Amino acid sequence: MTSTALGEALSNSLSLSSILVLTAIGLAITFGVMRVINMAHGEMLMLGAYTAYVVTDPDLLPSWINNLGASWGQDWDVKINLFYAIPIAFLVVGFVGYLTEVFLIRYLYGRPLDTLLATWGLGLVFQQLVNLTFGANLKAVEQPEVLVGNWQIGDLALPYYRVFIVGFTLMCLLLVYLWFYRTSSGLKIRAVVQNRAMASALGISTRRVDSLTFAIATGLAGVAGSILGPLYNVNYTMGSQYVVDAFMVVILGGMGQLLGSIAGAVVIGTGTGFMEKLVDQPPVAKVIVLGTVVLFLLIRPSGLFAVKERSYE
Repeated sequence: MTSTALGEALSNSLSLSSILVLTAIGLAITFGVMRVINMAHGEMLMLGAYTAYVVTDPDLLPSWINNLGASWGQDWDVKINLFYAIPIAFLVVGFVGYLTEVFLIRYLYGRPLDTLLATWGLGLVFQQLVNLTFGANLKAVEQPEVLVGNWQIGDLALPYYRVFIVGFTLMCLLLVYLWFYRTSSGLKIRAVVQNRAMASALGISTRRVDSLTFAIATGLAGVAGSILGPLYNVNYTMGSQYVVDAFMVVILGGMGQLLGSIAGAVVIGTGTGFMEKLVDQPPVAKVIVLGTVVLFLLIRPSGLFAVKERSYE
């Protein structure tokens, strides 16, 4: 493998692993806290990508404002780059996730099959709404000018934007850690994970914890979508392309295990990135990686990090 191919494989692996981390962490949080399998999680990623597209497009918002009959849209001269679009995507998608939990998920706790089917149907609704609004054509999200170019390390050339994705993902992981272990809301979440009935008896509002958890988990998927937009064109089916890998990451790492999800994302992302360069056929590379994961799970069904439980017998 040449240095150029090695640099491409390394940058692709790191960026794919980072996106899978952000996507899978949300799935792991919702399952670990709420025991909910959210089949619409991929569509939350897609909504984050379209939020970044709407916010960064200099002509789209003014045209919408003019269509609503407001004349001040003609004077709109504000250009918002991706650095502002990322937190906006987190807030928008997090709010959508909050509404989803309040008006749908909340009435389906303890019914995993119903929850799975309901969120799958909700994902299809989101897809078609976006399709009707933006059309089926691919949409491009512009990279910030400061992140255009390559970082040269000897013979290796790493794109600035992919390095930014890795650094931003590490920052998000740090913030999630601080939220879980350094805030009162994180303490309540950990209490609910350990013993929901006891946490409720001690006065913790489990409904509020569930809503907050689901909102933040979906918001992280929105962040993943917003940073994915400049790498690839945005389309209304893009969520389906990543949610399967995200579920494989969660299962490989161990259901509900945050550290396991991070490790699983690194394994699958790195394996996919390098395997694509070796076999030169992305579909074949994905089949090989996912087949290897399936074989590993047959040997160790609990995943990389098994759930530790106490026995009171």
